[in-house]
Amino acid sequence: MAFKGITFNGLHSYKDLGLLIEEKEIGNPEKEKALVKVPFSDVEYDFSELYGDQNMSTRTLSYTFNVYDAKHETTDRMIRLKIQALNHFMNVNKMIELYDDDYPNWHFLAEVRDAPSFSETRDLGELTIEFEAYKFMIGNEIEGNDIWDIFDFDFDVAQTTKVNIDTFRQVFLINNSPTVVSPTIKASSDFVIEFNSVTYIVEKGWSSDPDFRLYKRLNVLNVTGEGTIEFSWNKEMI
Repeated sequence: MAFKGITFNGLHSYKDLGLLIEEKEIGNPEKEKALVKVPFSDVEYDFSELYGDQNMSTRTLSYTFNVYDAKHETTDRMIRLKIQALNHFMNVNKMIELYDDDYPNWHFLAEVRDAPSFSETRDLGELTIEFEAYKFMIGNEIEGNDIWDIFDFDFDVAQTTKVNIDTFRQVFLINNSPTVVSPTIKASSDFVIEFNSVTYIVEKGWSSDPDFRLYKRLNVLNVTGEGTIEFSWNKEMI
């Protein structure tokens, strides 16, 4: 029987660490509003999307594991499993990929920051790990992939993200995320992109610019140059 779990820092919670998930909670981010109230009136201005996107907080992922060795059934073995698990989960100092088996096409970026809690009764332990995670789930595959077996009719968009340019071409890119995304660009030569009244210079090779962001839904790019240009990004969802 295959038990589900999470993969974090290269190991699976059940297959590699022997931990069974007893309970979990996938928390959601909160909106971070920037509200300014006009004195002596009921008028209120919302500057939350001043830079094109709604600010949101991080989210909390909580997992409670049963720590128990069914083969040996000893307190000593249970404690060893606990020590192994704690050192594995805590030995990461930045947000990295966390894969939950119940979300097969997605992953989180997460880190354990608060102290885990642990209780025990004889040879059975209960370990609760809380991860602080990036506000959005991230798709495992880049947008524009043609992997039909994992195409999701609710969230995916069939589109071409690699195009050939002969002097000039309009490129249409759909960002199906509820937030802006900054794509990585691979160019076979130098290009000029005009987008939202801003001109971007793209040099040959791989590049990224945090100021070059695709907004929600349709984005129309005017691309000038000769060669092939490819836009790579991963879909994000709450």
